[in-house]
Amino acid sequence: MSILENEQVQTALIALIVVALNALAQWVRSKVSYTKLIDDNWCYIQPLRDAAIAQALEAVKGGTWGSAAMRDIATRTLAGLADVYRKNEDREPSVSLLAAAADEVEQAMQKAVSK
Repeated sequence: MSILENEQVQTALIALIVVALNALAQWVRSKVSYTKLIDDNWCYIQPLRDAAIAQALEAVKGGTWGSAAMRDIATRTLAGLADVYRKNEDREPSVSLLAAAADEVEQAMQKAVSK
């Protein structure tokens, strides 16, 4: 307890708590913005996500499922998303949109193959 009474230790603990809370806040903001990006672009993401799930299930049936297969499917899915987005929006998809879509697709594939 005497250590906690030291002013320098208290200052260090407060700084550590502030840094941890800021990191948590950033993580929450990124997840909220990912959700908004997914919701706003669901018409582009949903069909490609469903195709990725089907490919993942085929890989499981074929015995080729693994991290490399998931990465390949996700990469092709993101390339497809970028193509469709460019055609319909006349601009490049943002890095945040691609990251959010990658997260959504990878989680969906993992969920589908774990059933």
